[in-house]
Amino acid sequence: MKPGASTGFSSIFLEAEVVNRVKHVGLEHRVPFLHAAASEKLRAEIDSLIDRQIDHWYETVPYAAHLEGKTVNSEYYRRHLIETAWRIRLLRVSESKALAEIAKRSPEAAQVWANYEREEMLHDELFIQDLARAGVSREQFLATEPYLSTKLLTGFFSYLLDHEGPLGVVAYSYLVEYVNVKLEPKKLQALKDSVGEANIAGQVSHSHTDINDDHPGEVWQAIRHLIRSDDDIQNLKRYLAEHQAVLAMYFKELHDDKILNQQLKAA
Repeated sequence: MKPGASTGFSSIFLEAEVVNRVKHVGLEHRVPFLHAAASEKLRAEIDSLIDRQIDHWYETVPYAAHLEGKTVNSEYYRRHLIETAWRIRLLRVSESKALAEIAKRSPEAAQVWANYEREEMLHDELFIQDLARAGVSREQFLATEPYLSTKLLTGFFSYLLDHEGPLGVVAYSYLVEYVNVKLEPKKLQALKDSVGEANIAGQVSHSHTDINDDHPGEVWQAIRHLIRSDDDIQNLKRYLAEHQAVLAMYFKELHDDKILNQQLKAA
């Protein structure tokens, strides 16, 4: 080839209009759809919605307030700790995948979500420690398969990421963090009396992180950066109801397994 001669490829490249093909890097919507005041107004509306869901929960879910009572069924309590640890272990996989999808939409939301996940990632160990205090070894925990309802929740996360986006996954965390901060202190105070304060150190540590690090506020900031339209706001409300429905399946499954079955065997 003579000096200065161009290849066919380079000449085509130079003649064609150059268009940047890079997409999904979270740079298209740097200004939130909701300004600060609108975000706070929506959050207050969402909190009121969750409060109504909590009332409905206590009215319809069997044994919903059992762990807040003076006497706790030991089998129910241990199985709930087992399932909580498994739920954290399973969902952290989906929530880690969600980080990549969030980063494609909003680097600001991704930064918040990454920090939140860093703080929550190993909290399964806190519940496993309380399991040991309740007489359940790590080997027994590992040998216990999660309930179907927990698997369905994990599958729902995968569906959301594949077909609807990460907002639904983040909505779950806001729901549970809001409820935990509001209700967990009352439950833990009851468990101190029924189970013993020394036996719930892991759960107390988990709750302190949620409250002291303001996890509801942290997750809300991620939600604010992910909301792009009025449709997203309506979807957020739907996600909260759907997540509560799946969690209700778990508590019914737990009740049927550890309470109803015991009653049937005793009859």
